[in-house]
Amino acid sequence: MSMREIELKLTLSEGDIRALAGTPAFMELTGGKATTRLLISVYFDTPDGALGRQRMSLRIRDNGEKRVQTAKLDGGLSKGLSQTLEYESEIAGDAPDLSLIGDREVIRRIENVLAGEAPVPLFETYINRTAALIDIAGEGTVELAIDIGDVRAGAKRAPLDEVELELKSGAPFAMLSAAEKLFAGVAVTPSKLHKARRGFALIGLGETESPLEPAYSEKTEITRNMSGIEALRSVGNSAAEQILQNWDFVIADPAPEGPHQLRVGLRRLRTALHMLNAKKLGAEFLALEELAQKLAGVVGALRDADVLLSDIFEPAAVRLDEIPDCGALREALNDHIAKQRVAVRKSLLSADWTQLKLSCLFFDFLIDRALARADGNFVDLKVQKHADKALAKTWRRAAKWGERIDDLTIEERHSMRKKLKSLRYVTEFFMPLYAAKEAKPFLKKLQRLQDAFGYLNDVAMSRQLFDIAEQNKEKGGDLAAQASAIYNWHLARADASWKDARKCWKKLKKAERFWE
Repeated sequence: MSMREIELKLTLSEGDIRALAGTPAFMELTGGKATTRLLISVYFDTPDGALGRQRMSLRIRDNGEKRVQTAKLDGGLSKGLSQTLEYESEIAGDAPDLSLIGDREVIRRIENVLAGEAPVPLFETYINRTAALIDIAGEGTVELAIDIGDVRAGAKRAPLDEVELELKSGAPFAMLSAAEKLFAGVAVTPSKLHKARRGFALIGLGETESPLEPAYSEKTEITRNMSGIEALRSVGNSAAEQILQNWDFVIADPAPEGPHQLRVGLRRLRTALHMLNAKKLGAEFLALEELAQKLAGVVGALRDADVLLSDIFEPAAVRLDEIPDCGALREALNDHIAKQRVAVRKSLLSADWTQLKLSCLFFDFLIDRALARADGNFVDLKVQKHADKALAKTWRRAAKWGERIDDLTIEERHSMRKKLKSLRYVTEFFMPLYAAKEAKPFLKKLQRLQDAFGYLNDVAMSRQLFDIAEQNKEKGGDLAAQASAIYNWHLARADASWKDARKCWKKLKKAERFWE
């Protein structure tokens, strides 16, 4: 039998994975009807792993009642989600029988990879699986499998504990509904490797994993012929990928680019949800936007700590003759960064953001479920209409402050800076929908104006130096005097920049508003 297998593989803490079968959510969803059995699977390949290199696997599994041969093709995990071609058939012998697959094209593909070699056992998995069916009313049926065991090759062992959700029937978004109920209050992480890939890694035939790197924003893939939903899928999925990859990077690596790009990904997701009016799809999208904003605030504390050292302290310290030695203040700032990093890492590893993570993992399913629940009552506007409306609205909000630019107080200047920041996000977001010769001059002037306003933020951030100096008096040196000198240096630059800001605003005001 062949089918397209759709499953999600998640990693939980050892305590959470062992406790899952006894949770109220598990009992409610499964009715307490779960079975536990030992699954022993033998994986076959050429001695050098030819099938594995082509993302194929061939195994025979003994579940205590029968033996099943399974061939999987085109495997791989994206955000923990697997959509694999799977071919299963009962088998009596100990060696694979390709003729049981029943699909000549698939048999040919496997035989071409084997190149005449007989597949041999390479490794085994011993799994105690607790499995149960979950019926999500009106959506579909999902199988939950809690796997606790290991992968073995001779004397080598490696733990293999994970949770799988596999769609058995109905709509794929039933998996999201099941996951939301099962894992509320539980920290989850998408698995990166299938069981077969873990086995290859154990015997030294696995691919060398590339080191984690920050994920950067991709070019906005929206076009004029798209609907709002199509644009939301495109940008939302791209932002979700950026969020999840940087999530892992921030946990594993102290490089400052991680929290910066994680916050950028969260901002992109929030912008897409807000500008494309996703809340009309359902309350869960407004909740998602709010969660993304809250996490951006948590991560932003670490990003701000990094910027405080690199962009506020360092440029001033090297230019101020009256501060011969800033070592103590620099040490205090590094300690501040380290504390923020610990706090952010702890937060990212917690269960506080499980709903946000599941929404990123299942972003398409989240939209599909909302559309199904709308039952045809949702009106999907063209993305161009969303763009024209959003640009006009954010421009009006910025221009409201700009009309009084010569009379703005310091607080009002900060309010205008925030509106200009929003205007830039929206402009960059919808840029692909407009002629470059009209949109780029506007964006260039807007960027210049925002840069001029940026010094206001530098002054605001430099005030934090006073608190840090007070908290670290024991480090020696006159930290308060150093903080004051750095603050005044930025204040002088901001005063000069403000004159430039007023000129830039006048130029932007005269620029053609390309969306009209």
